[in-house]
Amino acid sequence: MNRIAVISDVHSNLQALTTVLARIDELAVDGLYCLGDIVGYGARPVECLDLVRSRVTGAVQGNHDALIADASLHLDFNVYSLAAVEHNRALMSPADLAWLGALPTRLGPAPDLMFVHGSPGDRDRYLVFLDDLQEISTVMMENHGPGVCFFGHTHHQVLFDGQQLLRPQPGEVRVDPACRALINPGSVGQPRDGDPRAAFAVWDRAEHVVTYHRAEYDVNEARREILDAGLPRLLGDRLLQGR
Repeated sequence: MNRIAVISDVHSNLQALTTVLARIDELAVDGLYCLGDIVGYGARPVECLDLVRSRVTGAVQGNHDALIADASLHLDFNVYSLAAVEHNRALMSPADLAWLGALPTRLGPAPDLMFVHGSPGDRDRYLVFLDDLQEISTVMMENHGPGVCFFGHTHHQVLFDGQQLLRPQPGEVRVDPACRALINPGSVGQPRDGDPRAAFAVWDRAEHVVTYHRAEYDVNEARREILDAGLPRLLGDRLLQGR
């Protein structure tokens, strides 16, 4: 696979997901990977799970996926997140929950390519600060050599190129093939970088180029469905600001 689309943090936002998948269909990619948190927050978990499950080459488990699949887990979620967890879980079948619960926490289809939700060693860890990214990049370089690791969880499009943390605008960024880069494609269903458009990325392994994408979708409809489902208003309102 030379051209790989990467999505993350769909969070039961069907409007955003269908828009992103339509865009990806236009890009002639060879594979599609999901970095987890398919469900949670939004109103349409079953439809999002069905779409992701039918389309992806591979997927990893996010923390929302894990808690919805297993009610016995104790994760640090606020009251708004927990309300969405209960709502999403109630809509899903035992088979859906079993599929989410069986997702791996990381995938490494090739030595130069890895997919995780939080970090390679901790699904729930947020990679936000330069020191954290440098640490993970160094360890991966020592253990796996150069390449890329895609991660989600933070809902921000970022790139650590082995030296510096970048927050790229939509478009192409070439990655030094001699480093171990960490790439976050952003969130499909709940961006938190001030841009409400759905986010994803495409990796060209042959050219060592990542292309960041944003796609406008019907945010108001996604918000309306959250409110109609009786979920906390905050979960709908934040979609309008990308927060």
